[in-house]
Amino acid sequence: MRNERVEAFESTLLEILKTIDYQLECDYGASLQRHPARPANGATANPQYDGLFSVVANFTAGIGSKYGAGYTLDLRISTLNSVENTFREKCERQMVETLRAKLPSVFPHRQLRVERDLHGWKLFGDLSLD
Repeated sequence: MRNERVEAFESTLLEILKTIDYQLECDYGASLQRHPARPANGATANPQYDGLFSVVANFTAGIGSKYGAGYTLDLRISTLNSVENTFREKCERQMVETLRAKLPSVFPHRQLRVERDLHGWKLFGDLSLD
């Protein structure tokens, strides 16, 4: 059984990621052809499973990371087409900027940051259960 405070934190984080996914779909969803096995945007109850984009956060203990424990952020682009680095970077930049802008209002009593770490982006900081 998981701690209810962890569940609440992750549920709130998921809602932020859903809004980021929605915005990416609106801004760039027509830029590439969606993978043929993936449903259209909005076809499922969870945007991680439809459309061109999927924004996911996974907890990591932070072994090998200079920031320690936190959530790795993964922006997946579901297409069979080649994805230019500039396009991926633009989408990732929007993901990070939006997340950074929303964190203070959604988690006002926590000091949370989003930075590049190892091979991607990481959300870290005050993850206490207080």
